[in-house]
Amino acid sequence: MTEYAELCSSDDVPDGEMRSFDSGDNKILVINLGGKFYAIDAICNHMGGKLVDGKLKDNIVICPRHKCEYDVTSGKIKKKADFFVQAFSGKCNDQISYATKVEGGKVYVVV
Repeated sequence: MTEYAELCSSDDVPDGEMRSFDSGDNKILVINLGGKFYAIDAICNHMGGKLVDGKLKDNIVICPRHKCEYDVTSGKIKKKADFFVQAFSGKCNDQISYATKVEGGKVYVVV
C-alpha cells in the first residue's frame, strides 16, 4: 500500500511558484503549475544547488549553480551543465520525483 505523508498546505505554494519543505531526511521541492502539484528533490544532484533558489520557467527548474535544467513534472534532466563543468564536477542526473496528491487543502507526497 502506498503511504502518503503530509508536506504542506496547498496555500503555501502559489500558482507558478515553488517552495522547499523537509520531510524526514528529505528536502522536497513542491511546484504548483496551474493548480497541479509536483514534487522533486530540492537539492540538485549535480553540485548540491538549492533548486528553490533557481528559476522556474513553465515546467522547467534551472539550478542556480551550473544551470542544469529539470522537468518538474518528472524529475528528468532536460539540459546538462556544459562539458567542461561536468568533466570536473561529475555527471548531471535526473532528480527523484515524488508522487503527490492534494486533499482537504493539504499536499501529500510518497516518500
